[in-house]
Amino acid sequence: MRTALLTYLTANLTGTIKPSQELPFEESGIPMYLRNMRRVYLDEPVKEQVELVPTLDDTDINQTVTTVRGYLTLDAKTRNADLDTALSVMAAAKNGATNSDSFRKEFDYTTRMDTDRIIYEFEYRYYSLA
Repeated sequence: MRTALLTYLTANLTGTIKPSQELPFEESGIPMYLRNMRRVYLDEPVKEQVELVPTLDDTDINQTVTTVRGYLTLDAKTRNADLDTALSVMAAAKNGATNSDSFRKEFDYTTRMDTDRIIYEFEYRYYSLA
């Protein structure tokens, strides 16, 4: 799933905000997304199996939730001109990245301030029957 999202983002983020092929690892205790501003970092997918429909005969219907977390750091003093476009592309990636077995696809993000930086933490969630 991470690869499909990166492919979509690489093709569609054409402004100053670009995706990074690297994972958001830490170097000397500092995450890479804090060092390299205007780069979108995607983490490895995390899969979780949860009960969708309980049944009486113990043949429950389960779903698998695949979550991909991402990060983007920008300068808080000066707003990027293409930020709105980049956020729209990142939101559209949930449907644009091919994942045919998902019956529900979600994207959301939060923002937080860290000194003179604004950090966008976002999450893609894909639901499929297990």
